[in-house]
Amino acid sequence: MRPVSSARSAHALTAGLLLGAWLLRVYSLDAQSLWFDEGWSWHLARMPLVEMALTTAGDRSPPLYYALLHVWIGLAGQSEFALRFISAVADTATVALVVIFTRAWLRGLEVASPTACLSATLRGLAPLIAGALYAVCPFAVWYAQETRMYALIAALCTASSYWLWRWLRRATQDGSRKMHAGMPCPMARAAPSAFQTSHRGDLITSAALLALATYSHYYAIFLLPAHCLAVLIASQREKPALALTRYLQFLIAATSVIALLVPWLLIASVGFAYDDGFSFPLNTISGRLLEWMRSFAGGGLGWPLTDSWAWLLAGAGALGIAGMASQHRRRELAVLLALIVGPLLAATIAVRVVYPYRSVFHPRYLIYVAPMACALFGASGALGAGHASPLVRRIAPLTSGATAVLLIGTMWLPALRAYLSDPALQREDIRDAVRHVVEALRPGDLVIMSRDHFAVTYYWPREHDDSLVALPAGLHGVLSDDEPVLEALNARQPQRVRLMLWQDDVVDPQRFIESTLWPNGYEAGEYNFAQMRLPLYHVTRRPAARPDFRDVGVVFGAPEGERIALRRSWQRARAQAGDWFYVILEWATEQSPRTDYKVFVHVAGADDRPVFQSDRQPLNVRLPMTRWPLGETQRDAHAMIAPADLPPGAYRVLVGVYDPATGRRLTAYRGGHALGEAVQLGEVEVTTP
Repeated sequence: MRPVSSARSAHALTAGLLLGAWLLRVYSLDAQSLWFDEGWSWHLARMPLVEMALTTAGDRSPPLYYALLHVWIGLAGQSEFALRFISAVADTATVALVVIFTRAWLRGLEVASPTACLSATLRGLAPLIAGALYAVCPFAVWYAQETRMYALIAALCTASSYWLWRWLRRATQDGSRKMHAGMPCPMARAAPSAFQTSHRGDLITSAALLALATYSHYYAIFLLPAHCLAVLIASQREKPALALTRYLQFLIAATSVIALLVPWLLIASVGFAYDDGFSFPLNTISGRLLEWMRSFAGGGLGWPLTDSWAWLLAGAGALGIAGMASQHRRRELAVLLALIVGPLLAATIAVRVVYPYRSVFHPRYLIYVAPMACALFGASGALGAGHASPLVRRIAPLTSGATAVLLIGTMWLPALRAYLSDPALQREDIRDAVRHVVEALRPGDLVIMSRDHFAVTYYWPREHDDSLVALPAGLHGVLSDDEPVLEALNARQPQRVRLMLWQDDVVDPQRFIESTLWPNGYEAGEYNFAQMRLPLYHVTRRPAARPDFRDVGVVFGAPEGERIALRRSWQRARAQAGDWFYVILEWATEQSPRTDYKVFVHVAGADDRPVFQSDRQPLNVRLPMTRWPLGETQRDAHAMIAPADLPPGAYRVLVGVYDPATGRRLTAYRGGHALGEAVQLGEVEVTTP
């Protein structure tokens, strides 16, 4: 039996570890501003539960976390600290679960292999190493301080894997204890009465926890294939009857998890799988795996990783694998590796096959793999534990455990310190962005934010609600024409318009908001907070109207082949040196182009040499020409700055289309007649200030 003093020491160390993890997670919990996703969580949590559930059905996350947050803020309020408290609690619980899981694995090893009885030092050290590593993991700490569900799914999935492990090992442990009742290993002689009872409760608990996790985030379902693999591995070399019983029981449990999720998927499938119409780079399995490993190595922050990060991770992992392999329990090692590699492979393969060009992957969705990886690193304490020499059994775990901590600490502690102390490493400073806008707000000003940014709404003073408008309204959707902009301008008749643009390349790819303001006023300045742009416009034209487009009627391409029509254009008639000059083009594809062409707008002198220009993909890289619907008009807004030293005079405005890979320009045609490789839209008169 373990000495009482040893047990007390282990409990004291575990309690100290959990206290340290908790303090780390609540330290400056409300220091950073809420960002976009957190604002969405806050918005949903304030809804009545039924309305909230129906709203999340049109989103990409299930409702469980939002329901918990709804109940919690009803008790604790809506401060930043209160909103993030659930995540801090859940991730501290995950630290405890990492310790418990690692300890259970070592205990399972000992019972299964009585010739490799583990020392008291090892039994207490390895789980604490694993828990300490997870406690300081920047990836975990970052999301433990966020009003999102990721810390919760890490806790639920880790707990589910722990209970699955208990179920897999308890029947074998019962048999091993009977077989080795005379062995000197203390753990082998111990046979708690709990092991004599039915083990199905462990499997039911594991399945229930996994079902709860899937109702917190869809990506939790990728733990199910890993659990299936773990059951197959653990049941090898078992008696056929026992293995078959395990397979059937697990099949029933897995089917239950899926069956519980199916009703929700039938409701939410449209919201989860909606096509936003944008083009993203191809999701490759290797690319997504590397993306996850980089986040695990450096956390959610933009901390620059050193070139050695991959070697540090590999070294710590190798120590963990060596520690497990030293016990000659390859199946146990394989089970833990299945819990690490299984979800990563399942998720990346599914994304590659089902959504190859969709933005449906982020490393945080698989955050529940991190606790198992830390358990692997902590298992380095098992290195050498099976050696005959008592001295080696005591020293080797300490040495290998310290080495694992050193390797991971070299990578994680600087990043964690930077996250906690560097103000530049913030999610998004929405709080100060709102403060900046409100402090400069004048009576009658209009503030337009690109779609409903609920973090902005969280900080926005209620007395100024009438001045804030979202275009388009709602979380999802893309601004598809300029009518909502004109309605807002003419309904409010503002003298000044402040824009709060966040991801406007996605929300307003045709730049309807700004291109509608260009002919109705002028930009007075711009100030940016991270991803949020805050341009300020003065409105001089009332009522506001659309740009005065002129017909162009030019087709770029070949008479028989790709045909890209330039239908209309608008430009400023005058430009001031050192100030903005604007051109708006309206395109349509008459035949689907095979190439994502670029467009140039040149402002040229008498010798046709450009003096300033815009040269880029029309709209933006997420809506290239190959994604345009045939025949639909696409607004392409170009903003350029005329050089401050540009001599005054008249300059020609030219437009053309070319292949960025070869530089080959397309020929322009009007009425079947070739016009050359560029078309003149008009002239602009440049003046000096």
